[in-house]
Amino acid sequence: MTYPPNPQGPSGQPQGGQPQYGQAPYGQPQYGQAPYGQPQYGQAPYGQPQYGQAPYGQPQYVAPPPRGASSPDDLTLPLYGATFRQATKRFFKQYANFSGRASLSEYWWSSLLTTILILIPTLLVMVGAIMTGVAAATAAQEQDLSGGSYDFAEPGPMEFGMRALLILGVILLLVVWFAILVPSLAITWRRLHDANFPGPYYFFTLVPSIGSVIILVLVLLPSKPEGQRFDRPAQVSSGR
Repeated sequence: MTYPPNPQGPSGQPQGGQPQYGQAPYGQPQYGQAPYGQPQYGQAPYGQPQYGQAPYGQPQYVAPPPRGASSPDDLTLPLYGATFRQATKRFFKQYANFSGRASLSEYWWSSLLTTILILIPTLLVMVGAIMTGVAAATAAQEQDLSGGSYDFAEPGPMEFGMRALLILGVILLLVVWFAILVPSLAITWRRLHDANFPGPYYFFTLVPSIGSVIILVLVLLPSKPEGQRFDRPAQVSSGR
């Protein structure tokens, strides 16, 4: 009986020109490796960009910025980079406008304005209430020392003045609150549009505890080009 020739020599090494077991012939790539000069699986060829990357020397694709107003008097588009004066003017001019968009600068300058308007009568109410109490306590103490009784219906001059200040503060607070209620709601509505959210998301504020936090997060988000879908049609805005 004859046997096939042993590919290995006496020392266990392969005879000349024969690869070891599991190795590719000379000049051929190993299993799982790309031929010489060819990219590995999942890699782009040499000099070519990876998937999702721009070619060398070419800029990455960047979405165009949202379309904004070129003039502060243009109320059909949001005014990016608005100043306090410009934002205030646009705030009252778009008193009950719930269509279109409002930039982040418009929203925050308007928020500062409404805070100041609310703060002034609130301080009057607080000062009037505190001073009225102090004046009433002082008058009552004086009446006790003199053997009389304090009459709330007949306040002294100082207490009367503090009561008048308190009433004035309450009236101003109500007037300011009703004056800014609608435009504050409208600009929040438009700011949600600019961040590409529907305006009715404002009603998240009705959710106890976390509703106001949700709206705060949403209006803090940057402007998105997709929000242009909420812009007013040209035929509606052209007549303004």
